This record gives sequence, C-alpha cells and structure tokens, in this order.
Amino acid sequence: MRQIIDIEALNGAPADRFDKIIEWLVISLLAFMPLAFGAVEAWSEEVVVVFAAAISICFLLKLVFRKGANPVWSWAYVPVALFVLVAIFQLIRLPSGVVSAISPGTAAVKRELLGDLPNADSVLSSMTLSLYPNATRDGLRLVFAVASVFFVVVNIYRRPEQIKRLLAAIAIIAGSIAGLALAQDLFGNGQIYWCVPTRSGQAFSGPFINHSHYGQFMNLSIGAALGLVLVKVHEAFTGKKVTPAVVFEYISSPAAKMMWFLVGVIIIGMATVFVSLTRGGMVSMLIAGAFTTLALSARRSVKGRGWVMVLMALGAFICVLYIGFDAVYDRLATLRQLHEAESGRWQIVKDISLAWTKFPIFGTGLGTHEVVYPMFDRSTIPALAAHAENEYAQTAEETGLIGLAALAGFAIIVWINYARNVRSAYVPIRSAAYGLGFGLLAIMLHSLGDFGQHLPANAIPSVVCCALLVVLARIGRKGYHTPQAAGISQRSRVLRIAALVCMSGVWAWVLLDADSVRLAEAHWKKAAAAEQSVMAKGWLGSNEEYIDLISSAAAAADYQPDNVKYRYWLNVYRWKSISRITDPNTGAIIIPGPSVKFVNRIVEELHKARLLCPTYGATYCVLGQLENSILGDPGSGAELIRKGYRLAPCDPTVCFVVALLDAEEQQFDASFENLSRAVELDGRLFSEAVLVCMNHLNRPDLAVALAGENTGWLSHVANILADTTEHQVLAEQARARVVELLELKCRQTDAPAWVFASLGNIYRRENDNEAAIEHYRRALALDYGHVAWRLTLARLLAETGSVPEAIHEARICLRLSPQLKAAEKLIADLSVRPETFE
Repeated sequence: MRQIIDIEALNGAPADRFDKIIEWLVISLLAFMPLAFGAVEAWSEEVVVVFAAAISICFLLKLVFRKGANPVWSWAYVPVALFVLVAIFQLIRLPSGVVSAISPGTAAVKRELLGDLPNADSVLSSMTLSLYPNATRDGLRLVFAVASVFFVVVNIYRRPEQIKRLLAAIAIIAGSIAGLALAQDLFGNGQIYWCVPTRSGQAFSGPFINHSHYGQFMNLSIGAALGLVLVKVHEAFTGKKVTPAVVFEYISSPAAKMMWFLVGVIIIGMATVFVSLTRGGMVSMLIAGAFTTLALSARRSVKGRGWVMVLMALGAFICVLYIGFDAVYDRLATLRQLHEAESGRWQIVKDISLAWTKFPIFGTGLGTHEVVYPMFDRSTIPALAAHAENEYAQTAEETGLIGLAALAGFAIIVWINYARNVRSAYVPIRSAAYGLGFGLLAIMLHSLGDFGQHLPANAIPSVVCCALLVVLARIGRKGYHTPQAAGISQRSRVLRIAALVCMSGVWAWVLLDADSVRLAEAHWKKAAAAEQSVMAKGWLGSNEEYIDLISSAAAAADYQPDNVKYRYWLNVYRWKSISRITDPNTGAIIIPGPSVKFVNRIVEELHKARLLCPTYGATYCVLGQLENSILGDPGSGAELIRKGYRLAPCDPTVCFVVALLDAEEQQFDASFENLSRAVELDGRLFSEAVLVCMNHLNRPDLAVALAGENTGWLSHVANILADTTEHQVLAEQARARVVELLELKCRQTDAPAWVFASLGNIYRRENDNEAAIEHYRRALALDYGHVAWRLTLARLLAETGSVPEAIHEARICLRLSPQLKAAEKLIADLSVRPETFE
C-alpha cells in the first residue's frame, strides 16, 4: 500500500518547466528522425545532434537553477561512459611504443603500410588506435548524442504520467509512420512520399529506405504501444476478476477508446512489418511476442491479460491477409533456404572474427569497418560492405573486447531492471515493462543479422526504452520520491555551473563538426552530379565541366580535410582532367611536359591521403598506376597496386587497375577475372573493360564473355567488333545472341516495354519492318507515353505505306510533346503524299 501511496504522491507532484521543455524536445526528436528517412543523411544527423544538445543543456540548466534538482544514479551509466571513453581514447595520439604494447596489430599495420614514406620515422613516432580517425569521430558524435539522451531520460521521466505521455507519443508517431507505409503499400508509386525515388523502385517501408531498418523501428514502437496498453488494462482491471463479461464491458466503454487506438496502432504496425518483407523483422517480432506472452502468463499479478496479445495477433493476421498474404508467405518460405541465404553474412562474421584476433582489446576504431574489413573479406558477396550485418560482430571489430564488454554490461543491467519490473508488476505503470521488453528483445535478435542500430531513428528510441526500464524499476521502491525543494550548497552550484560550461563547450565542438559534415556532403552531392555528366562522355568533359567538378570536390575536402574518400576522389578528378589527350593509334595517355608537375602534385596529395586512412586501398592503386605508367617507376608502382588490391579487393576501381597490371604482366586469366569483378561491382566500367579485352589482352571473345547475357552490353560489343574487319563473324554471333535473348524475354509474361522496343529496333535495322512495327506496338501498349518509340513507329508505318496510321501516331506524339519538330515535319511530309487522300 505504501508503494501505491508513493506513486500517488509522485502523480500529484507539480510539473517542472524544464521537464516540460525536455519532454517536448524528446518527443519532437522521436518524431523527426523516422520522417527524415531514419536520419541517415548529414543534414538530418545534424538536426539530431541539435536536439540532443538542447535536451542535455536544458537538463544542466535545471540542475543549476532548480532547488532540489539532483541527478539520479544508475549503474547503467558505467558501461555507457566506458563505451564513450573507448571511442575517445581511440582518437588520442599515443607514442608508437604505447600503441605497440596495448594494440600491437594496429602498430604493425601502420608500420607495414606507411613504412615506405620518406618521413616514415616522424609520421610513425606517434599514432592513434583508430585506423581511420575521421570515421571514429563521426561515430563518436552519434554515440555521444545517444548517451546524452539516455542520461536525461533516466533523470527526467520519474513520474508515471510522464512515462505514459512518452509511450503515447511514441505510439502516435508509430501510427503515423505505419499509416504512411500502409498508404504507400496500397496506393504508392514506388517512391517514398510519392516523390523520393529508391534504388529498388519500391517503397514498402514508410519513410525508411531499408525495410530491415523499418522493421526495427516499428518493433520498438509496437513495444512502447503494447506497454501502454498493458498499463491501461492493469489500471482498468485492478481488483477485479477478469471474466469475458467484465472484459466486454470495459472494451465497449468510452474509457477504452485510447486502448482501442493503441491496439489499432499495434495491429497496423505488425501488418506493415510483414508487408515490408523484412525477414529479420518478422522472425524477431514473432519470437519477442511469444516471449512476452509467456512472461505475461507466468506472473500472477497480470494473469488474464493474455487476451490482449491474442486480439492483436488476430488483427494483424487479418490485415496481412487483406494487404498481401502471398508475398509475405513467399518471403517466410525462404527461411527453408536460410543456410544458403545467410551463407554470405555468416562468412562476414567469420572474417570479422579473424579481424578481431588482430585487434582484440581496443579494436580498429569506431566506424572503421568499411575501410578495415576488406583486408579480411573472404565472403562471396561481390560488393563493399559498409556495415557488418551483425551489430555485435561489428562492435567487437571496431571497439574490441572492452567495447563489447561495455555493450554486454549495459544489456545485462537493462534486463535485470526488466526482471525487477515483471516481478513487481502489481504497480500498474510497471506493466509497461512487458511491452518495452518486447521491443528490445526484437531489436536485439534482429541485430544478429542487421545494422539498424547505426541509424539515429533506431538507436535513440532503443536507449529511450532502456532508460524507461531503468526508471520503472525505481518507481514504488522505498526512498524513491520526487525531490523536495532544498537549497543547493555553494560548492555544488559551482560544480554544476562548471559542468554546464564544459558540456556547452563540448556540444559547440560537436555541432560545428556536424555542420562541417553537412556542408561537405552538400558539396559532394554537387560533385557526384557533375561526375555523372563527365562520365557519360567517357571522362572527356569540357574544361568548364571539370572546373565545376573539381571545385565542388575541393570544397567538400576543405570542409572535411580528414575525409579520405573526398581527398582520394578529388585527386582522381584532377588526374582525369589532365589525362584527356590520348594517342589515336594506341589509346595511350599523352601528358604534355608542363602537366607533369601536376602529376607530381597529385602523387604528393595521394601520399598525404594515405596518412588519413592507411587501409584505404584505392589510394594505393591510383598511386601505383601513376608511378607505373606516367612517372616511370614500374617496380614501386606494381607493388603499390598489389598492396591496394590486398586492402580493397571489392573496390571496382582497384579491381580494374590490377586487371591492367595483370595484362601488362601477361597474366591474362587473372586480368579477365579482375575485369569481371570490376564490372560486376560497377557496370559503368564495362566500356573500358571491353577496350582492355580488345587492346591489351587481344581477346575479343573475352569481351563477349564479359557481356554475359546483358543485351545492352552485348550490343555494345557487337558494334565495336563490327567496326573491325577481322572480327565480323564474332560480331554477327554476338548480335544473334542479342536477338535470341530478347526473344526469350519477350515470351515472358512480365516482359518490360524496353525489351519489345529493343527487339523492334533490331528488326528495323534488319529492314524487317513488319516485325519491328509489331514489337514497337507491344512496347507502346506497356508504355503509352514514350514519344521516341512512337515516332519511330510512325516512320516505320510510313515506310510500309500505312500513311494514315503513321499520321495518327505522329499526332499522338504532338499531343504528348507539342514542341516536337520531328513529328510536325513527318506530318507535313506525309500530308502531300497521294496515299493520304486515298
């Protein structure tokens, strides 16, 4: 009884103004992140940091100006602080002897990769534990924001009504996101918000780009909504015997409206997780649901509440049946081939375990997986893994045993608090622990095969749920109460002001760093757009185009001077700009005498980039290519190229450069293998790879093999072969293969429009106009608004004497594109022909 009285006292405590501001900031942050695509871009991450800073500063101001405001202690702070300190320690430059003692693998790698530099002794006299400090600083910024939110939530959310408001806010946000996902599923056009395209051309995951990330977010949100449902049910049925009549009376009463809303959110959320086809999200939700149902059934204080879980599961199943059961069933059916589907991910985990043995204590540096893992990559996935598909493995790789132990310690403390809550769930608000545990268990299981916790939109709600479990375990305990107004000693006030000033300085540094990242990314997007234009011309862009490209890349590198990617590509663009002149006979690059000094400058800049991240393999390859082909040092150049390939075997540029080296060394099989891998990683390299097969390997048949069954690539190879006198037979074989492949695709029920148009174009070139007309009509039946195809059809009809039909098609072209001069001219030409009057 005393515990319940304590809670009533808490409920009656006046709300603090700072508390209200912080509550609104936390809710606004939780609402913003999912709407901003999960906060995956630099601008949205900066907004997250601004919110975290505001939340933290408001809390410190409360400690300074509010009497009786004291921070709450929790053992959960210890592992959180330890993890942050590990990341900070990884950024500190230490004497090389100290690094050799505490992380010999780090020192050995840096000596091996940087030992050939002229100033190697001074460079290697001190070093960081992180192999890429810029990435570690980026990761630390997010970890610091997440840790700050956790600390403040533990200290601010002390009263049950505060917790209920937060859980209700999370449920409302989840309902909005689930509603958006449902609308996009039913009425979408394959784009997020109906205007933002995705790589897959699908938008089944609300505002999230990755369906697995949506699954984690929604499972956490479902847990919060479930927690509030259980609190409402507990409050409604406390002291009552749960019978069907009592349950029906409650759910039909006006008091149950909020519960019905929450149940609706949970049902729609569950349904959209299934429809998003995230296998990890579905499986983890089912396991967490089973665990929560068992936990509810096992506790006497909440017995008879199992009907809530049954009701929600049934509702979700009905929604899935209506929206798209077949696709969900097919996706779940792939679990029978799980060992095949997960073989690549399991290989990644095994490779990471090998990397961990090289850096066991402190790891390679927070956020460095992308630049370190390729050294150990033995997986069959032909792509660069920016993240390990396992949060625990990546934590061990990047932060070592200390970071993994901190993460495990934090999880243990949180689940101990969960156990305390479910053992003492006679206090209604503690029933929320069941729902929070559901969400946390789901994301912990899902993290075995996904990296969703790297998103602020998932990481911050996760720590909010953890903080609430810590808070709930304190509510109702003896001695837990709202602090009474009391004076603050002068010494305590001075310490608090000092903490406020220090934290303000730290947040100012973090915000400035986040802003520089945002500005750099904005300029880099401009550079990427300019690169596409230049690449479309085979890197033979105009001086003005290269000025635009290089200036944008240089601006990005100036805002983030420690970003190795920006530095590397800036110098690649510089090299492309001075290597546009080639010998028309051999295709060899011609560098005018005055431009050699620019090559030396590029080489010098690339050597500096090596210091930023010694394991960034692409830098070594370009350096080796310049030294091998331009500066006349083939021995050193070949060694750098091989070193770069060992560091980054999944980088397309690296694979292409090493293929050129293999060709020079007469290793034709190895060269073709690396060309194939380069093209598989980046199809834009295909044209250059074909020229290597033709000119360096003297094997045009390998160019055909490189194209595989890609009809566009095969046509490109056939056109090149047709321009030579000695390869006419091979060119005809390639074209015949193109026709065969297109005809096979045309027979498929789901053949796209471009397949019919491509085959029609081939028939047109072969003067088989009737077949061409048939295929163009079939293409236009699928894509009515394609003006170019319709104009070609009109010309074909005119050539076959079907003038009225040709004029009809040309007039449709004018309706679709009123300013199309070619259609106007065609109509004018056909209008004076006798067939028109007939």
